[in-house]
Amino acid sequence: MWLAAIVIALLGVLLGAATLFSWMVNETRFDRPTAAFDTFVEEVEALAGVTEVSGQRWVEAPIFVDPISQIDLDVEQEHLPALLDVLCASAHPEGVSWSLEVPAAAGGVMSLHSQTDSSGRALSGGTCPSFGFDAVPLVDALDSAVPGLAVQPAIWENDRFALVSIEETRDGYLHLLPLVQNAEVLLAAAGLDPDREVEINSTTLGATILPGQQEPYLALLTDLAEDHEVGAFWADGGSAPTGARDHVNVTARAAQHAAIKSRIGASGLHITDFPVTFHEP
Repeated sequence: MWLAAIVIALLGVLLGAATLFSWMVNETRFDRPTAAFDTFVEEVEALAGVTEVSGQRWVEAPIFVDPISQIDLDVEQEHLPALLDVLCASAHPEGVSWSLEVPAAAGGVMSLHSQTDSSGRALSGGTCPSFGFDAVPLVDALDSAVPGLAVQPAIWENDRFALVSIEETRDGYLHLLPLVQNAEVLLAAAGLDPDREVEINSTTLGATILPGQQEPYLALLTDLAEDHEVGAFWADGGSAPTGARDHVNVTARAAQHAAIKSRIGASGLHITDFPVTFHEP
C-alpha cells in the first residue's frame, strides 16, 4: 500500500511540474483583478474623448507575484493632452502600461505604446505613460505631414526613432515619402536630438535616414519609384553585427536592375556600397 501511495505521489509531482513547465513555456497569464484597478479603468473610461477602454491586471508563471497592469484605449486627438495630464496626475498606486489609438483630425490613426520591459511591465513605474518621445506634438506633426496614414512611432532597441506604417499595402511606397521628406520635422516634434537616426518601416519601404540624409534619400527613393518602377525598397541601417553585411533589397523588373544599382551607387548615402539583392514584382 505504501509503495502505491509513493508512486501516486510521485506521479502527482511530475504532473504538477509538467503543468508548471507548460505555463512557463507558453507565458501563461493568470488574471489578478483588484477593486482599485477596476475603479481606475472606469475613471479613465469616463474621460472626455476616450472610448474602447479595456484593462487587464495579471501575473505570470512561475512566480505568480508582482502583477502587471495594462490599459488599451482609443482617444480623439483633441483630447489626448487632457488624457495624459489626468494619467500623469493619478494617485493609482501601481504602474500601468498603455496602448493608445489616436484617430487624427485628417483621417489617419496614430498608435502610441508606452515603453515596457520584456514582460510588458511599464518602465515608468507609474501611471504616466512614457513613450520615449513627446506624444502630443508628434501626433499633431504626423497628422499634418502624412494626413490619412496610420503610423506607429516608437523608440526601438537600437535607440532609433522609428516611424512604422501599420497598414499593409502592395501599391509601392510613394505615399510614404512624406515621412522621409519630413523626417527632421518629425524628429524635432518628438523632442528628440537632431542627430538621432530615423527609421521608416513598412511592408514596402525600409530606410534608415542618418543625420543630413533627408534630402538625398528622398531624391533617391523618388527616382527609383518614378523612373525605375521600384515597388519596394528595404535597406539596412549600416550597423550590421560583426561578421554580417548590410544589404539593400529592391523589388523591380530585371530590365531596371543595372540602372537601379547605378543610381544607388551615385546617391552619396551610407548605403552606396551595400550589396543589392533584387526581387521580381
